Amino acid sequence: MVLLSKEPRMPESRTTPAFGDLHPGTGPKLVVVLVEPGDARNIGAVARAMSNLSVHELRLVSAAEFDLVLAKGVACWGDAVVQDSKRFDSLSAAVADCHEVVGFASDSGRHRVSQLLLNEWADSVDCSPARKVALVFGSEENGLRREHFPLCQYLVRIPSSTENPSYNLAQSVILALYAVRVRTGTHVGATQPEWPIGSQLEPFTQMVLKVAKEVGFLNEHSPAHIGELIVNLTRRGRLTTRELKILTGLVGMVERKVSSST
Repeated sequence: MVLLSKEPRMPESRTTPAFGDLHPGTGPKLVVVLVEPGDARNIGAVARAMSNLSVHELRLVSAAEFDLVLAKGVACWGDAVVQDSKRFDSLSAAVADCHEVVGFASDSGRHRVSQLLLNEWADSVDCSPARKVALVFGSEENGLRREHFPLCQYLVRIPSSTENPSYNLAQSVILALYAVRVRTGTHVGATQPEWPIGSQLEPFTQMVLKVAKEVGFLNEHSPAHIGELIVNLTRRGRLTTRELKILTGLVGMVERKVSSST
């Protein structure tokens, strides 16, 4: 739970230019996804952090009912982010139109999904404005659950001191957004506008899983995490749409060969 200080009364209008010299119009489109948020003040604080950095799309997955007025009050100038937030029943639905899904988890040692520190991930972000990148944060109490990991191409850890190892939700969001914003700028070189979204990657993922089962690579004796790794691998490669079509054709041919020989 965030600790909140009393806010000064907001003026009728704001004259200070938003976001200084960090050029929020460049770089990928950022989407913040909160999984199972349970406190209006935290939702408002996240919305305020997003507004600070000119990020406006907030998605709530399986959110408990919360006090909208309280959340908007905490959000300060970011009240529109709260008002326009969208609700989803599942994480997969919330990120179906995103080209890259990045989960934030504090305990990197127990995950089998590729792990990066915040600066490592931010340095690897493709800055093409055609890409939509979802930043996913778990509940305030428990963080992201293991069932959400396969949907994330990467899990990112934000370093902290041993004496106080955890950040609150709004802190995590603003650190993550700022790390991306300071990296984005004038894009140099050619960009690739055609990136597959989650709903386009899903058929390929299912095809690979089917072939893995048909050839016996996945069977009743396979550890559960092997299937999770395959799912993550098919989503983590940052494939272009053309590359996805080529791999889908290749795996489809393998599937037909296997089916015809059995």
